[in-house]
Amino acid sequence: YRKYQPVDQTDREKFEHYLETIPQTIRHGFKVLSELCGNKHIVCEDVVNHSDPKLALPIVGRTDIHFTDFQTAERSSVAVSPPGDPVLSVCELKTSWSRPGRIKKDGSRSFSSAKLPSQPNINHLQQLAFYCCALEKRSSISPYLIYLTADDFIIHTEKNCTDLEPANLKNYYEQLIQKC
Repeated sequence: YRKYQPVDQTDREKFEHYLETIPQTIRHGFKVLSELCGNKHIVCEDVVNHSDPKLALPIVGRTDIHFTDFQTAERSSVAVSPPGDPVLSVCELKTSWSRPGRIKKDGSRSFSSAKLPSQPNINHLQQLAFYCCALEKRSSISPYLIYLTADDFIIHTEKNCTDLEPANLKNYYEQLIQKC
């Protein structure tokens, strides 16, 4: 990001502001991943290739992060899985950024505070539903939709977000297939 060359004054102000907030957002991401994954082996940007009989072409996506959650003592307190077989946990990370506001009396630019969404975005739910549906042949799936800002984060799971319950994920998957 530091190599980026702003195109105008507003872009330069955004660039300088984001130079400060990007590291804070990354720290929240590491905190979330540490809480969820612990010392487990995580896989980033894994390719998911999925064919649906209703479509002529396969859908290709990349999971942000996934890990296998074995029922062990070191399991994270946030990770959720039924007893028995290991569960593939799929984590989708989304960020929110502050927006440039008006110029203050001192000549500097104000920025709004980035807000965590009160509800998951439907496009994010459809994306996560695609990964879960495509990967469920491997094992049970535990979905996580994580929103990050420079100031905070929220972790949506099927335990605290009904949109991530299996039946609802199937509906979001079907909505995505209809779009395709």
